[in-house]
Amino acid sequence: MARILIVDDSAVARKTLSSLVISLGHAIVGEASNGIQAFDEYARLKPDVVTMDLTMAGRDGAEATSEIMAAFPEARIIVISARQEHQVIIDALERGARHFVIKPVSLENVSAVLNNVLQQSFDKQKQVELVRNLKESFAAPRELAPREPVPREPTRASTEGRKISSARMLIVDDSAVARKCLKDIVTALGHVVVGEASNGAQAFVEYNRLKPDVVTMDLTMQGLGGAEATTKIIAAHPEARIIVISAMEARQGIIDALERGARHFIVKPIRQEKVAVVLNSVLQQDFDLRKHRDNVRKLKEAEESKVMVGNSDCKFTPPYVIVAQGNKLVHVAINQCLTLNSYQSLNLELEEHLTENSRVLFDFGTMARIDQELLIKLNELIKTIESSSGMVKAISNNKQFVEEIAESYTGKAANLMAEVLRYVQS
Repeated sequence: MARILIVDDSAVARKTLSSLVISLGHAIVGEASNGIQAFDEYARLKPDVVTMDLTMAGRDGAEATSEIMAAFPEARIIVISARQEHQVIIDALERGARHFVIKPVSLENVSAVLNNVLQQSFDKQKQVELVRNLKESFAAPRELAPREPVPREPTRASTEGRKISSARMLIVDDSAVARKCLKDIVTALGHVVVGEASNGAQAFVEYNRLKPDVVTMDLTMQGLGGAEATTKIIAAHPEARIIVISAMEARQGIIDALERGARHFIVKPIRQEKVAVVLNSVLQQDFDLRKHRDNVRKLKEAEESKVMVGNSDCKFTPPYVIVAQGNKLVHVAINQCLTLNSYQSLNLELEEHLTENSRVLFDFGTMARIDQELLIKLNELIKTIESSSGMVKAISNNKQFVEEIAESYTGKAANLMAEVLRYVQS
């Protein structure tokens, strides 16, 4: 059994990780919400392992790792972060971290990494050689091509009619966590984030003001949504390069976004490799509006010719909608098209709204069924919220759905959803 110190600026993330490591038989001896606290708590507790978030206000995880390793070379630090670019992982290892886990964390990943770190005979020289080899392997391909200077602030006039190596980007999403994650990714790819917006109306204003090279547009936002904002921006600026990023997975939703003028589409949760491919495609393509419309028309006709079974309600319906209603009440509307893939985004975006003593209402509306694996994930989420002194309630307008949830099997864990779910007549 290891004594573990958890460092993360999110109380919910700390609680989630605590539940995982405790279930693996380890003990949580302390927590910290920033790099300064992390150093102080390490010096006081001398834990066996530290899990270190990278992005925190004040002294971040990278700096804290360097400071702890300088004072305590024997420290076992596992960096846990949503960032996954090679440079970030190599930097963490170079600063002395023993291992790296990509968020969202899972029981399998945490178990494997903890076992590795606790059981390995650490050799500092081998660690140095490993980091050097990693740096050389990732640097080698770039050395084969001549380096070109990257413009600091390319303007719209300077980028028209040529390929853009460093794009000026406007990020539009109502989730601060989603904006931060995407900003980290595009910055790591060498681009510049010149502005952000949290709804469609702000997106239109910011586009007019900044004239960015690329806009990433979330679809589901309060007020003017991403679809309407795309239409409005394209009507005023036909040259606009808009990439829609959404948890919506239905092909009809993708086709609708393209029909409104979006150049490309990324389904959440976002990954650096996926963003890199789409950005390169949008920035390097010679755009032909007539061809674009023709391709969209063919896609639409092909999709309409299919016999759609069971997903007609998900054509333009987001899998979830999160609304913070004040007084720590968070309303989460869940729709039939929620999948294990889109659940990852829900979990990440919900995190920013949760504090200790949060009240969360899951609203399943008229939903008829839910995947068993998804129900287990939602049960884990309920447990995390309640373990942070939060309160969870759930409602449904479908009596049969409530009855089926009550009879559902969730493995060894208690069926918490059945305990909090109530039928409400619509």
